[in-house]
Amino acid sequence: MAQNKGTAPKIISTIPAFGDCRVDPQLKEIILQFDQDMKDTYSVPDTKNFPQITDRAIWKDKRTFSIPVRLYQDRLYSLLLNSSKFQGFMNTEGVALNPEELHFRTKAVSGADRNKKAFGELTAFFPKQYSYASLKGIDWTALLETSRAELEGAESSIEFALKLVKLLKAADDPHLWVDVEGQKFGTSLIKNIEGNSNLQVLFSQLHDQKFSKDFMSVAGVMDSVGYLSIRDWETDFFTLPLKSFGNSKNPPIPAIDAVKELLKYPNLVIDVRENKGGNDRYARKFAALFASDSVAYEKVKYYNETSGKFDKEQIHRLVPGKDHLNYKGNIYVLSGPAVFSSNESFIQMMKQVPNAQVIGMKTYGSSGNPIPHE
Repeated sequence: MAQNKGTAPKIISTIPAFGDCRVDPQLKEIILQFDQDMKDTYSVPDTKNFPQITDRAIWKDKRTFSIPVRLYQDRLYSLLLNSSKFQGFMNTEGVALNPEELHFRTKAVSGADRNKKAFGELTAFFPKQYSYASLKGIDWTALLETSRAELEGAESSIEFALKLVKLLKAADDPHLWVDVEGQKFGTSLIKNIEGNSNLQVLFSQLHDQKFSKDFMSVAGVMDSVGYLSIRDWETDFFTLPLKSFGNSKNPPIPAIDAVKELLKYPNLVIDVRENKGGNDRYARKFAALFASDSVAYEKVKYYNETSGKFDKEQIHRLVPGKDHLNYKGNIYVLSGPAVFSSNESFIQMMKQVPNAQVIGMKTYGSSGNPIPHE
């Protein structure tokens, strides 16, 4: 005789409600409420009109499920909760939720109301929390106020964004941009610079050349000097395979092994002159190969909501990694005017390594850790 596992669970309420066509597009999470305790599994298959997910969906408690989303105005959204194939929503006895759908539509927000709200939020946080607000000597509060009518009078979100981009160009900051309706508008592009490197010529003079995809990292030897070029920090160097140039029969080797092959030479050049940055964490992980002790390399100031000032401080430290190389030779880090963003932090890190010396020209001068503000 088949064992009765009990009654299938039901969804007793949702936020937003099924069929609601006036949902606030500012809603940040979809909530499902069940009539009984559930297992911590779920199934929400991707479907047409599926909302943009901003984070991992979670169970807030045994009967409440939350899906973090980003919604846009005047759009239809649909979710499928369980299906004949995927049945992750189930009660603690293993009885699955019968497949259900949730349909709703966001309301169209009036341009005037939307722009007024956006302008108010902008003036509340930007002059205080933009870390370079005082760098150019600009009175941002006054500048924003002179543009109030123009911004609040914009007829669409795109128009508001473009007018704001025009205003923010005064900051001359490549780390400052406006993201609207899935489109990203920069306020400042990196200027044309006269570089101080020619890796194509240099590569032709190397022996035992090894390279990664698109030559983003290159290793080799010149006159008994080990040479390594890293052209961005977008990728974890430790995950890169390097191929031998001109010898397709040799299998690729891990980039870290290519570095270890260079340690037999008394001098090592690390060339980052064409590196425009990427991920601070990847830069720090690589620099830690050469650190012998924990050492501070930069002081970061954060905005303090209590004081209304940038008076929260955090010291960033370079700590020897588990793959520390214990290299005793001379390290020469090549820098230049194309060095930008997190690569400037890398330069600061390597300056703290006792046997490393930074050589080259002044860096571009734009570093930071941009944080989106919605």
